[in-house]
Amino acid sequence: MPTIKRAPRLVASLTVTLSTGPAHYIGDIQNLSCTGLCLHPRRVFPVGTQLHLVFGQPPGLPAISVDGIVRWSEKGKGVGVEFTSISAQDHEALLRFLTAQRAAQSFPLK
Repeated sequence: MPTIKRAPRLVASLTVTLSTGPAHYIGDIQNLSCTGLCLHPRRVFPVGTQLHLVFGQPPGLPAISVDGIVRWSEKGKGVGVEFTSISAQDHEALLRFLTAQRAAQSFPLK
């Protein structure tokens, strides 16, 4: 069985607004990568649920808008979402944010 390589995760504390159909929810991001995120929503979504998510932390991360699909979901642990659609501009902004945050975590201030 081939090993699936996961994108490196960054522990992040960001609020996310998510929607599925006409319903809107608020949740907290636990970790983030260039291909997806793990969130802790107030409501657990079943695997396969299509979501639209908006998150950011200005000025370092402008509002990012993505579509995603729930890949795993476990009550009390969180929901894993894989990005299925992100604009080139949002993807570049996300990559810059992840790179800057990783550099900051590698060299903590004393």
